[in-house]
Amino acid sequence: MGIGPHFLRSNNSGELFPTSFMRHSSEAKMEIDIYQWPALTVHQPWAELLISGKKTIEIRKWAPEYRGRIWLHAGLATKPDLDFQFGYHGLYRGGYIGSIRLSAVIPLTPERWTQYRSKHLEQNAFQSGLLAWLMDEPRRFSEPISGRGALSLFRPRHDVQEELIAMERAG
Repeated sequence: MGIGPHFLRSNNSGELFPTSFMRHSSEAKMEIDIYQWPALTVHQPWAELLISGKKTIEIRKWAPEYRGRIWLHAGLATKPDLDFQFGYHGLYRGGYIGSIRLSAVIPLTPERWTQYRSKHLEQNAFQSGLLAWLMDEPRRFSEPISGRGALSLFRPRHDVQEELIAMERAG
């Protein structure tokens, strides 16, 4: 039985998901202009774990239409117990630390939660209504860029965006 046009195979797990949850590089949205990349604020130490590639799933209650690269913003909120749990001290907060690719968003089921929990680095019990954002290809900036975060996906201010693009292109 082949894969029909309404289902795509996940790059990470081999599972089949409705196309409404996945976008691939063959689609125009994936190759969006760097000036259109949105940003996502993530609290530390989760932002550090994402940009280092140790965490590859971000859990959210909402699904954006967008798939592709996003600017990763480390929020100001602190959770010293989590920093300690992962062996971090003095993590950068309050600015952009790099970019990462949002490759898919899939609904979590109890089975998927069991399968993906280690990629999220979370030990909590399954909660219904959550979505797994599959993240890959992290690129850390050589130095962070100060800037404000926001809820949801957002566009950085123009002056900050210019710094982000320069840092991304510098590699």
